Amino acid sequence: MTWGQTARTIIAAAVAATIAAGLAAAGPAGLTVVVNGTALESDQAQSDAEGRLLLAEDALRHGLGLTVSEGEEGRPWTVRGFGRNVLVRPSTCSYVAEGEPLRAEASPSLRGGRLFVPLEMLAAPFEIESKVVRDGPASMWVLSTPGGVVEDVREGRHREKVRVVLDLDRPTGFSWWAQQGMVVLELPAPREQGGWATRVRLLRLGDPLVSELWQGPTANDTIRVQIGHDSPFPPSVFSVGDPPRIVIDLRRAPEDILPEPEPEPLRPLPRAAGVLHRRHFTTPRGPVSVYVLEVDPASEAIEVRPALAAPTVHKRATVASIAARCGAWGGVNGGFFARNGAPLGMLVIDGEWVREPWGGRTVLGITQTGEALMDRLSFDGLVAFAGLGTQKLSALNRGHDTPDSMVMYTRRWGASVEGAGKRTRLVVDASGVVSHKETGGAAVSIPEGGFVLSGIGRMAASLDQVEEGTVATVQLRTTPRWPELRHAIGGGPRLVKDGRCHVSASAERFRPDVYASRRSRTAVGITEDGRLLLVAAESAAEGDEEDGMTLEELATTMVKLGARQAMNLDGGGSTTFVADGRVLNAPSDGAARRVSNALLVFARAEAAGGG
Repeated sequence: MTWGQTARTIIAAAVAATIAAGLAAAGPAGLTVVVNGTALESDQAQSDAEGRLLLAEDALRHGLGLTVSEGEEGRPWTVRGFGRNVLVRPSTCSYVAEGEPLRAEASPSLRGGRLFVPLEMLAAPFEIESKVVRDGPASMWVLSTPGGVVEDVREGRHREKVRVVLDLDRPTGFSWWAQQGMVVLELPAPREQGGWATRVRLLRLGDPLVSELWQGPTANDTIRVQIGHDSPFPPSVFSVGDPPRIVIDLRRAPEDILPEPEPEPLRPLPRAAGVLHRRHFTTPRGPVSVYVLEVDPASEAIEVRPALAAPTVHKRATVASIAARCGAWGGVNGGFFARNGAPLGMLVIDGEWVREPWGGRTVLGITQTGEALMDRLSFDGLVAFAGLGTQKLSALNRGHDTPDSMVMYTRRWGASVEGAGKRTRLVVDASGVVSHKETGGAAVSIPEGGFVLSGIGRMAASLDQVEEGTVATVQLRTTPRWPELRHAIGGGPRLVKDGRCHVSASAERFRPDVYASRRSRTAVGITEDGRLLLVAAESAAEGDEEDGMTLEELATTMVKLGARQAMNLDGGGSTTFVADGRVLNAPSDGAARRVSNALLVFARAEAAGGG
């Protein structure tokens, strides 16, 4: 028997023993609840007359890592975790999960001032699996959530706190508790063949408030993270989605709050081309700082264009690093991106298409003459094969995500396209001629100046008809048409249309955690006279995860700043505002996040290419 098999046998026996002990020790109601191998306190769960399980808010917080907030002024309570939201009301079976109105068999209840929520309302959004073990009148509910791996640990230093961020490979429930000088978190751990997915490691973080961080497996099939600290205050623990991460905030003692840094003078842009200013706006929760860079994209003194973190789409870097690599004066973070760094929206740099429009979302475009455009776009790509006709192009520099599709890969993807079965690949050289056809599933190289066409389903059958030596011509277009397009960057949702607030989050299929939350925000707007507003907004005072603005508040702010058109960009921990090579805002992760792309401003003499 291998070590891994032995460990799994021991763990299975331990779980069985836990269930048996729980049934033997069931309370007066004969109910015991075990979450990821740990039993809840007897008052943290209850069942109704039909035997349906309800969990107390403190069980949700400490047993599953969820955040529970009471609504203000009669609004529903919110249960959230990793960007997923469930809205509930006591004594009401109707609820909203991820923006969808639903109805449950049981309703939440208030008992002794504590909210109890039916498991039925939480299971699907938070991926909670359950089974019931019965022994006569006693019963045990065994709840489990997906296992997760801590991929990285980051520390961010604020004046009033230290923020520790655990980057995960996927959302998962977790338990946590605090004791003197220590915060402990436990996550259910997935297994790798023959051993633990996470090995023991001890980290010494850079701020004296956090003495050490220990991470490693435990004997009950969990990953444990222990954070030693000197904060005199209770920790704040919550999760954030896209990408999934757990955040632990530790506040400094009043005497240890860091002093305000002395501002250094900034090297300004030519005044006719760009103006930088900082303003404050008021929200119901307090003031918000807004950094604004107003630039003229048609000015000969500057250039405004997007840039990637690296020459290919699968990398991430901080906005300051991207600006430094490209020789930019400054800028803001760009559009949304996948975990591997790939942009999730249109991206065109100096006329080169990197990604196509995605999901009918809003895009900022800049023409060859410097005119700024904004609209919701769809992709209208075609490939013409000499003597054979045309075929629709589905996507650019991303994997096949629909059947019967054709994807184009350029050197922005990398040097080659990995092998895969049931695909036909055509290699097209820099002169537009098909130089190789691959039908056996092997990897193919992407030629310099050329591209690879990959088809599956019916598109694979179509590409099978194309012979080597055929001329292939690609037409990359949008609907509506944007002729003479030089640069483009996708984001969304739309915030302002023709001078009025117009938040199109639902139409652009954004999740509730993007449009309904309060967080740091990045936006870009177009003024009446065609100037661009690059904007970053964040709370003026440090607080919890709900600092910043809603999208509605951001839209109102953009109108006040003079935007006739405006759209949202990636926000939260991605929000970064760089001027003269320096980060001016305080990123909410505590340190600048590595992002996929940025929208940059160059002084013409400095525009050295890149992106």
